[in-house]
Amino acid sequence: MLKNRKAAGFTLIEVLLAGFIMFLVLTTMTQVYQGALLSSNKAETALRISGAVPSIHAKIVGSIRQNSGSQSHRGDGQFGALRYKWAAKLTHQGEPSIFLQEDSGRKIQFFLWHVDLEVNDKTQARHYSFTELSW
Repeated sequence: MLKNRKAAGFTLIEVLLAGFIMFLVLTTMTQVYQGALLSSNKAETALRISGAVPSIHAKIVGSIRQNSGSQSHRGDGQFGALRYKWAAKLTHQGEPSIFLQEDSGRKIQFFLWHVDLEVNDKTQARHYSFTELSW
């Protein structure tokens, strides 16, 4: 007597196909996660560097204003874990209007500087360029 037997479960081909699809999905998700993590780390470093620039700028301005007599200035330093180098080149030298000089009672001279700044982290370097005025 033969009975109709119903098969229960999955065939080997179905199991292998499901495993392969799961492997593809996990691989893709892992790569997406790694890309997001890398982007997040780069953004964090860029923010850390950008956040330090105003303080570094203040140090550079102080140095330039103390020594306005030369044609160029250079310097380097460290701000927390960041290292920086800068160079300032005199681009213009002049006198303000006669009215300003009359008000001050003395001869005033101003200097216009072009400053290049490079700030380095262990993994990233950012370059900044700005103009500074001293007298």
